Amino acid sequence: MKTREKSPGLLRHYLRILRFLLVIAAIPLLLLAGCQSQFIYFPRPYAAGTTAEWRKLTGGKPVDFTTSQGKQRAFLQGNLKSPRNLWIFCGGNGTVALDWSEWIEEHAPKEDAWLLVDFPGYGDCEGSPSPGRIRKSLETVVPIAAREIGWSNPPDPARLRFFGHSLGSAACLIAASEFKIQRGVLISPFTSTMEMSGVLTGLPLGFLIWHRFDNSARLAELAARGPGEVIILHGTADEAIPVRMSRTLAEEQKQVVRLTEIPGGRHNTIQETHGAQLAEALRECGEGRVRAGSR
Repeated sequence: MKTREKSPGLLRHYLRILRFLLVIAAIPLLLLAGCQSQFIYFPRPYAAGTTAEWRKLTGGKPVDFTTSQGKQRAFLQGNLKSPRNLWIFCGGNGTVALDWSEWIEEHAPKEDAWLLVDFPGYGDCEGSPSPGRIRKSLETVVPIAAREIGWSNPPDPARLRFFGHSLGSAACLIAASEFKIQRGVLISPFTSTMEMSGVLTGLPLGFLIWHRFDNSARLAELAARGPGEVIILHGTADEAIPVRMSRTLAEEQKQVVRLTEIPGGRHNTIQETHGAQLAEALRECGEGRVRAGSR
């Protein structure tokens, strides 16, 4: 009888312990869900005088526009009078667009114009980033930039290209989806932020990610639209995004993706250590139309 009388009390005790353990286990999940933007984006502003110095060095033109996030600014440089192509460039999560301006000025094809785009909250842009807000910025600024270089609106997709690094690769593939761009160069892309959550935590937490960038899906869309070519460069010693993710992207879309692995290449230095190889990829991608039969 005494054992039976204690059983409900023991059960309640075990339930309290179980609830406590569940709460402890839920805390990191709640933190990931609520603060994930702080793990994805690392915005920083431009120092005073940066834009003026950039204009002096490149002869470029700021492109100001407005979205729901407030005032935004992108940057046009290169051949702005009679460009062969217009490239859309987006940098990684810890960079601003003008970090790449000098490299592009020195190494990229001179026949083309270059639109360097910052995410909301980065550089001279107000607001905060998300996949939808980045899409809106690109959707707004690309037609404005096309008009600035004397093109019709909407711009001809066959004369658009993309060039992105890391998180900027995901942004560029959003632009490709929006404007039906079929050619571009990517450095160190991931498959998706859902899969990246597993790389960072070692746990299958992709279901918690609401900043959903899905490069696998965007490349599948690109391939389904028709002939195209996407050149990926990824370092084998990348400490941020494992090269196996680019291998997966190349394997999934063999008809449009060509992967070049950089032996010993790191995440943020390929443009420095293998600049000639990257410049050659841009040159090749910039030449001509999409190759017939590349599918």
